[in-house]
This record gives sequence, C-alpha cells and structure tokens, in this order.
Amino acid sequence: MALTIPSSTNVDDSGVSHWEKSITDVNDVDETFANARDLGYMRLNYARISTVGKLANNDTLDMYKIQVQSNGKLSISLRSGASEDENVLDLSEYQAKLDELKKLTDPEGYAKEQEEKAKEAAKYGLLGENGEGLQIQVYTYKNGKEVLIADSTAEEGSDEHIAMEQLLNGEYKAKKGDFYIKISRTEDYDANKDLAYVMQIKQGENYKHDYVTTESMSEDSKNKTTSHVPMISTSATGSLSAVNALEIQATRYQGAADMLANGYLNLARIYQNNSKY
Repeated sequence: MALTIPSSTNVDDSGVSHWEKSITDVNDVDETFANARDLGYMRLNYARISTVGKLANNDTLDMYKIQVQSNGKLSISLRSGASEDENVLDLSEYQAKLDELKKLTDPEGYAKEQEEKAKEAAKYGLLGENGEGLQIQVYTYKNGKEVLIADSTAEEGSDEHIAMEQLLNGEYKAKKGDFYIKISRTEDYDANKDLAYVMQIKQGENYKHDYVTTESMSEDSKNKTTSHVPMISTSATGSLSAVNALEIQATRYQGAADMLANGYLNLARIYQNNSKY
C-alpha cells in the first residue's frame, strides 16, 4: 500500500489545518479486514476525514479502517459521482443553510418539499439519491472478530438499519475502538461500471484538522484483470494471499542463500590460509 503525507499543512482563517495523503487500492483477492486501508484516528471534535475513491472495473469493494479514540456521536456521509480531482466540501453545510432559509421564508413550501424528498429518498434506501449504486457496511471489532453493526441495505427496523440511520444522521453513540467500513455496489448496479464516491467521517460538531485521502486504482483495475489467488491461512495474521506468501518465502530463501555464500567464502579463506601450497 502506497502512502504519502506532505511535510507541511495549510491552515485556513478559522484555524483548521488541512492534510492530504494518497493510498493505493488492493486487488480484490487481498481486500480483507487485515488489509483495510488505514484512514487514521478520530476523536471528539478533533478531525474530519474525507475519502475520495472509486469502484473501478474489476474492483468490487473497498475496505477502510478508522480508530475511534473517544466516546461520542459519530457521523458518516457517503455520496456517489465524486471525482478524484474534485475538491471535497462538507456534504451537508450548504444544504443545511439553504433549508434554513427556505424554512424561514416559505414554511409551508419547505414542509411540502421535505415530504416529497422523503418519498423520493425512500426509493434509493438510506443513502438517498446521492448514494445511488452504493452500499456501505460498518463493522467493529468484538471478542476477537469483526461484527457487522450497520448496513445501508439492511431490512428496515433491524438493528443494522437503525444503526446506519443513526450514523448518517450523526446520532450514533460510538465507543472507543477500531471501526471497519466496507463500500461496495448495490446488487442492482452494473458490476462493470465505474462508481466514484466521496465519504466523510466526523465525531462531534467541530474539527481542528481536515484530512483528505485519495485512493488510486489497483493493478487489477489498471490492467482490467481479476486476480483469483488462493488464500493461505496463517496463525499470526489471519489470511495472506499466496502471492505475498511466495514473496516472503523467496526473501527467506535469498537470505539463506546469502548466508550459505558467506559461509562458503569464510571456509575458502580459512582453507587458503591453512594450506601449504
């Protein structure tokens, strides 16, 4: 996984520091909890984290990890159609101001508009029209394993549906721990069609640091291929692709070869020093 972090930051007039980093997607065969792209850490009223990514051809899902370091209400926003070159803005800031203005100037019209929006949004599920084609699932780590706690496509009334609704509304009461976020296409969306997205995560109402992470395509997506490499179980790390295992094994063999070569040279020197000829 490639990761770059600039040596300096830009601080705006409100005192918010802006940071950028880039990460590289992994092939589908290695898209596991163990290989989830690390977005960093989150704590109350500290940071807002934005991620710009894309489910490209031959790329079925993206896995991310974030460490929540404090208890408090956690919010997640997700919408489709973002571009890697798009400047990431607060997904709710301008809409909230517009709604507030409409509510003051035309309360009846605002109420009717909200009712129509609710009916339209129901067609697209919890993410609404802006999240068309996307499914988001959130996992946490409990008792040594990952547990699904929220799902945008879960049955209405289920615990996963309620938790996802709370996350999208910024009302989910999160506890300290690691959270994993899985982004994929909905079942009715064309699996061969690229689907760009932007996701934002925040805990609390304010933030001092604004992090933007941009994900670049994996080798599979660039080459329009799909890797089907068998997985090898390991007791220490859970799962490891056979490709990675072979690379590690080759490294070990190279190390052993170097040791043998050095040993041979040492023996040759000893023999030469002790030889009468």
